[in-house]
Amino acid sequence: MRRFAARWLHAGATALAVVLLLGGQAAPAAALTTTPGDAAATAYTRDSVRAATWNMCGEAGGKYASEAGYCPWRNGNATDTGRKKPNGSPIYDYDGPRKKMEGVVKLINERNLNAVLLQEVCAGTTPGDLYGTSHLDELAKLLAGKGWSFASAGVTRPDDSEGPEPERKDSELIDSEGSSCRGDALNGTLSVAIAVKGQITWKSENDFDTPVGTGLSMSSSTILCAEVAGWESHLCSTHISNFNADRYKAKDDPTWEVPISQATAKAYYDKQIDIVVNTVKKFPSVVLGGDFNTSNQETLQPLYTLMAECDQKAYLPNDGVYNDAVNEVTKLTRTNASLRGDGGYLSYDMTTSKIDYLFSTSGFTGCDSRTEFGDATNYLVDGGVQPLCQKTDMVCTPDDDAYSDHTPVYGYTQGGPALSWKLDGSATATTGGTAGLTGASGDGTSDWRTAEHGGALYMDGRVDEAVAADGPAFDTARSFTVSAWAKLDADAGTSAVLSQDGGRVSGVILFYSAGDNSWRFGLPRSDADGWSIDQAVAPGAVKGQWTRLTGVYDSATGKASLFVDGTKKAETAHTARWRANGPFVVGRDLVSGVRNAGFKGHIQRVEAFDHALRDDQVASYSGTMAPPTGENIALQGPQGELSQGCHQHPGDFGNAFGTAGSLTPTLNATVRHPDPSKSVWAEFSLWDNTTGTQILSLGTPQSKSTTTVRGQGTVSLTVPKLAPGHSYGWRVRTADETTNNTPVSANCHFKAPAA
Repeated sequence: MRRFAARWLHAGATALAVVLLLGGQAAPAAALTTTPGDAAATAYTRDSVRAATWNMCGEAGGKYASEAGYCPWRNGNATDTGRKKPNGSPIYDYDGPRKKMEGVVKLINERNLNAVLLQEVCAGTTPGDLYGTSHLDELAKLLAGKGWSFASAGVTRPDDSEGPEPERKDSELIDSEGSSCRGDALNGTLSVAIAVKGQITWKSENDFDTPVGTGLSMSSSTILCAEVAGWESHLCSTHISNFNADRYKAKDDPTWEVPISQATAKAYYDKQIDIVVNTVKKFPSVVLGGDFNTSNQETLQPLYTLMAECDQKAYLPNDGVYNDAVNEVTKLTRTNASLRGDGGYLSYDMTTSKIDYLFSTSGFTGCDSRTEFGDATNYLVDGGVQPLCQKTDMVCTPDDDAYSDHTPVYGYTQGGPALSWKLDGSATATTGGTAGLTGASGDGTSDWRTAEHGGALYMDGRVDEAVAADGPAFDTARSFTVSAWAKLDADAGTSAVLSQDGGRVSGVILFYSAGDNSWRFGLPRSDADGWSIDQAVAPGAVKGQWTRLTGVYDSATGKASLFVDGTKKAETAHTARWRANGPFVVGRDLVSGVRNAGFKGHIQRVEAFDHALRDDQVASYSGTMAPPTGENIALQGPQGELSQGCHQHPGDFGNAFGTAGSLTPTLNATVRHPDPSKSVWAEFSLWDNTTGTQILSLGTPQSKSTTTVRGQGTVSLTVPKLAPGHSYGWRVRTADETTNNTPVSANCHFKAPAA
């Protein structure tokens, strides 16, 4: 496994900022080509990753605001511990590293994140260093008992006299190969890092191998990637070095290569981008975040072609209420400064730019830069603002939420439903989805018809039979998608399939209108009595026939669309956005404060997403057997060697995957049929990487899972006895009674135990 390191050297930040960051907020280049992500239109089959990327500027920098590379809370406030160093000087505890990590935890809690991609942090412990702490240790303490795990990759400073260290070959998750963090406040290795709410089972590091010790001002950098148990998506954190400022650097040492040409600076940058692109291509699904040290997005075109970048589009309207700007700033730099004799700021300009980016192959449902967490503190010494913020006293007080000179960028990837109720009469008929909502009927009973379409809920038109969740499934003022299978009785009147209550009226209603025999997707214009509603209308509803209904609202465009059996039938405008905060309900609506339009007929598989599915995603969701997800086998070994191996190999990662728990492991996968009444199973392919022998082939009787499910579920197959110590690969596809010619999963890999 190769290591690679990434870090911005703040000693050269001021000059570089002038070169790269002037011009303020970044705008996409005219030639920039972007992608919405989720090319296969199957993101609905996997869970959403709620991630942020943040450069914490945590290791190097000045001690007062105008000194090169200053960053808030690098050291923080010192408290005398009463202990002494061997030379007799006092030992202090510093609150800066913990303060920075409190900012990370605040972001996690505010935005309900399950992953954080960090740059310029310290990780682990430096051998022989008895003072200070690391950022990752402080973050682990703050998140203790909440299910978080951590990985890091070391970074080498350009002035590190020892140069890059050889990479150890063990499965360490906290890397120790890199430059030691400096100063008494800090301990550990300069790093990029990943924190995730889950178990990290494997990580990889690929070094950029840019030169160190040659006068260049930027670090030798890295891309760190991690696998998380049960997640479809891999996570990667990186920090790209930009050597453009070294075109103007003096050759203070005859052995230095500086000053370098523009072509050399570009070649160094492009090499790092090439390594990042080739790394993330190895993963079927990936989230990548980092400091890319450029506001020129054209230089990142290889990544924009491959993945969606979260802040390239608005997810909410810019209507004065919801202001969702694109390409928001992520870097704050003080330029054109006028200094007092003691180094205190008399004046400066605050220059802003976007140099931090968050990418995903799955696309995003929302994105923002938390600009309030950047250091916009007023550090002027005159006027009594911060008179001690100069090189004599060095007492500079950041604003409460000023944690770094970078601001975090956070986004949510497209994923599975927030609510997913089978409504099939099973023990889990009214549970499921990421929102964790459970449903119950108003009269305490439900009429399950297990022989109908694989199991369905029957309602006779009484509103008391409606099944209500214990809260809202989504925000009706933002984008969302709702879907259900419905079958009307022949004598059904106006019937609501699903809704979400407001105070006086439902905020959304998917319903049948008996007046003109139509299916309708309606969004009331306000939470008021009466019937003022925007409706997408699809005529020609057929009673006595199972129908797949999907309603999509895109708040950014103000469009509401109704799909019948996966095909868009109607669209309307809806711009009067408001929040219906009541329960999500199946089988009725609410009008003028009265429960109304009890459904008469059968309802099955109700789902709600907290984002707008695209037309191609609705078509796939409604009519395609997607590749299986959740491929796994039981593995044994240390935490860093439990990879399911669902990435390309060899190359960067070699045979980096886990060891099966036995010589007859069980292969598992989750399959889903778009029709909940259909039986579905999996077919497994298995081969011996060591000998090249095919053991199980798709389409053969031996490849079929031993279990079959109706609609969706987990299936498995126990394989024949394997050869001890051999390496194996496998993949799986979804099958039903009509076809087995469906897409297959990514290839996964494992090793057989020695005996």
